Amino acid sequence: MRLHIPTISFIMMLVLITIASSCSEKKTDNIEIITLEEHLLSDSHLLKADSIWYPADSIYAKRFYVYADTILIMENNKVAGNFLNVYNMRDHQLIAKLLPFGEGPGELLYAQMHYDGNSMRVVDYIRRTLYNINIEKMLNDNSYKPESLPLSQHYIITTSPVSYGDSIIYADPFHYVNQRANIDQQPPRLIASSSGNIEPEMPMDFDYMTFNVGQGFLGVNAHLGSIFFASNESSTIEFYSSDLKLIKKVVGPVSLPEARLSISGVDGKREVSYKGMLQPEAYRGFTGSADCLFFLYTGKEVPLDNQKDSKSYILCFDWKGNFQKSYSAPARIYALSASAASGFLYATIMNEEGNPRLVKLTQIRDN
Repeated sequence: MRLHIPTISFIMMLVLITIASSCSEKKTDNIEIITLEEHLLSDSHLLKADSIWYPADSIYAKRFYVYADTILIMENNKVAGNFLNVYNMRDHQLIAKLLPFGEGPGELLYAQMHYDGNSMRVVDYIRRTLYNINIEKMLNDNSYKPESLPLSQHYIITTSPVSYGDSIIYADPFHYVNQRANIDQQPPRLIASSSGNIEPEMPMDFDYMTFNVGQGFLGVNAHLGSIFFASNESSTIEFYSSDLKLIKKVVGPVSLPEARLSISGVDGKREVSYKGMLQPEAYRGFTGSADCLFFLYTGKEVPLDNQKDSKSYILCFDWKGNFQKSYSAPARIYALSASAASGFLYATIMNEEGNPRLVKLTQIRDN
């Protein structure tokens, strides 16, 4: 049955009204500021967790990711022989091992990973090396080796850097604002190095040493020329142009109280760290596809010794920072991946014994 053109126009108008009522927009100094409304959380689309295969007998598993609905990537704890195991989910066979732990060349000492949808980004903070893993190339080449790039030996790295063309983008750890503590340090949020100059300049003439607080995470889409920084403790996502200019800021949906800080003097500087066991928790992670970004969001103060009881929301944007949809997960999510083919979301949650479990998230109903 074919809809009449007036009917289609009416449906499109309803969709636009719904999105518009979820956020407001203004411009300050040529920066677009989008404010998300808190009802995005209460009105979010409810998800349920369905069982799906994963190597439940592994004693090393830390997080799981799913690529193209058929490839399982298991991130291991450091005690394992290697950082990543890759499985075929149809026959449950191990098909690849990547990045072994150890003291030798090409081995990891301390690693952190971000799953970007079609690629994986692994940073060894001790060896100061960034590994970029192209999943399709890995699956089609039995001898595949991840691309390794040297990171700055002098720059203080607290947020996982990311490749962008022939550059590497870093987040400045001294960019930090906390009005309660009278801290207002705002050097440029992002700094880039190049293959010809891997040591970006980082001024140290700040009163407060804030590299222990206020961290977040970076992501890029080089094809669309989009770069973002999402904050762990403030409900803020910043979107940047390819020349590292801030062009859009998304705030909300919850205005969180500022973090409680402990400040002590060290060698003429003031070292800042978190104080107390209850701290604000905003954005905690993300995954992406060619068209969308999915952010894990909490939006409340969380006891640092009991984070598992704080359930996760998933906020979906396009790569230009335009809000699309919000979801409510049935448990706290520790890792997220999305399938471009099926539209499913996959998540790592914890079972009753505190071990990681892989689930497929499906929508219960459309709000």
